[in-house]
Amino acid sequence: MANILSQDEVDALLSAVEQGDLDGSADDEDGLEESVINTVVEYNFRRPNLLTKEQLRGFNSLHENFSREVQAMLSLHLRTATDFKLVSIDQQQYNEFILSLANISHLTLFEIKPLLGLAVIEVNLSLVFGIVDLLLGGQGDVETETRKLTEVEVAIVEPLLKNMIRQLEASWNIVIPVKIQPTRNESNPEYVQAAPSDAPVVVLTFDVKVGLANGIVNLCYPLPMVQSLMDQMSGKSGQFDNYYGKANADDSRKKMLMAMMDVPMYSSVTLGQARIATKDLLTLAPGDVVVLDKTVHDPVSVMVGRKPCFTARPGQRKRSLAVKISEWITHDVNEEIGNLLK
Repeated sequence: MANILSQDEVDALLSAVEQGDLDGSADDEDGLEESVINTVVEYNFRRPNLLTKEQLRGFNSLHENFSREVQAMLSLHLRTATDFKLVSIDQQQYNEFILSLANISHLTLFEIKPLLGLAVIEVNLSLVFGIVDLLLGGQGDVETETRKLTEVEVAIVEPLLKNMIRQLEASWNIVIPVKIQPTRNESNPEYVQAAPSDAPVVVLTFDVKVGLANGIVNLCYPLPMVQSLMDQMSGKSGQFDNYYGKANADDSRKKMLMAMMDVPMYSSVTLGQARIATKDLLTLAPGDVVVLDKTVHDPVSVMVGRKPCFTARPGQRKRSLAVKISEWITHDVNEEIGNLLK
């Protein structure tokens, strides 16, 4: 049994290590010390990483799609070159996010139903003033003092912000059906009590350039809201995205078949076949008889396109030739279509 050190021996050993009296030059000790140094990482228990890097990567992909849609929307409405790019995603406490904002800004609080909590989108005033100047015929390079937006400026820029939130809702709907509902606007970040001060949040930062105007847009989500989305994304693993792009929904095959039900298809009936020599083919004339490989009592094949699908009996209906379907040739296709359409 290994000897157990007393407390005095442990204190003496630690003191010797601090004063450099111990020799750590042995190969095995060097290897152990190096492996320990390489595996130990810093961890802040006051700011734990509650989402893994893999989860953040999926969350990042969703908002990259959002940034592309918003960039196209702004370019269309403002008729100028626009750059809307996601530059960072971070986990932090809510009070740190509020302290990082300017004293006066333009913030919109919104709900993402049916998820719990409030999210915040913040647009820098420099970007807001530049967009207002562009919409009023300027270049977007206006310089003004830091102040609250007037009612006229809010009325001018609010439709664009609503379109931005609408694009965000469309991006979320790729993963989970939601309805985004703005609740109120604020100009002072201290009045935005969307979460407790020590609550963990996920903050995404977008760098925006519209004409000669530029600024920052911040999106802040409470952690439970993001975790609900992550649960949906993990539940759809293998369906949400694949090597070739977004996978089809579970009922997409059924919808496709329903859409094809009214498509006309060419069908034909093969009464029989015969093999004749070329010289006989060249001498055929009206009244000649070609003997087929089937009798009048044998079933015939009904072709859909170039594929035989049914066997049938030939006959007559009123004054027209007809066939009576006997059975499917490919039973597996019949069963598959029948199961999908139930």
